[in-house]
Amino acid sequence: MIRISKALLPVPPALQTAGLAEKKVLEAAYDAGTRSFIFKKNIYADKDVKNALIAVQHYKCCFCESKIGHIDDGDVEHFRPKAASRQAAGAPFIQPGYYWLAYHWDNLFLACARCNQRHKGNLFPLQTPGTRALSHLHSIEEEDPLFIHPEHDDPAAHLTFDNENIIPFHNSERGRATIEGLRLDRTELTQHRAEMLSVVKSLQDVIAIFPDDEPALWQEAVRILQLQQQLHTLEDHQYAGMFRAYFSKHPAPGSTA
Repeated sequence: MIRISKALLPVPPALQTAGLAEKKVLEAAYDAGTRSFIFKKNIYADKDVKNALIAVQHYKCCFCESKIGHIDDGDVEHFRPKAASRQAAGAPFIQPGYYWLAYHWDNLFLACARCNQRHKGNLFPLQTPGTRALSHLHSIEEEDPLFIHPEHDDPAAHLTFDNENIIPFHNSERGRATIEGLRLDRTELTQHRAEMLSVVKSLQDVIAIFPDDEPALWQEAVRILQLQQQLHTLEDHQYAGMFRAYFSKHPAPGSTA
């Protein structure tokens, strides 16, 4: 998980027009006593909305950083659940959800189906459950979410890696909650990270065993490893968070990491 910045992107037109209008409809319905709402996917998942998220996230899941496009279309995910929320897995649903944020650009990200549908769903734990905003009349600024926000928080302040294994940074409570709630340590994901990291480790092994009388081969291996470090830590690279953590501990010779 790495930080996502939408600051340079304009709010997609569908959210500024139909989204704002629908927000007013939902708020009026709440004021009239409604607590269960119907949402319009054609607005929050409008083509321009999804394409903007695909571009800014480089078609990666906002949580696990897996590349989505080659196997799935991806979901437009609501960070704060729109219909109902849960403090913990298996806990009762809390209604209404964050209906007034259903079409809010700040609340929308691209996620893979595994993270979004199988694990996160309606889950949205708070450190202090009593601060939960239950309507548009309340302020989300009073909340203290346990899940790391992909844009407002710096994931690196809460998450790090031991090789391919994701762990809380300095035992961060929010890091632990995000890992456990979204299952960022799930076996198949960890295995995929390990496969990608193995190429870098193999290069480092080659560099370590080259004899002193083969400087040209050693230098070429170092050059390739330096290039790998540059590419794998870019924000568009799959699992950039893992590679950044790894190279911070095991930099390529001559690099500035």
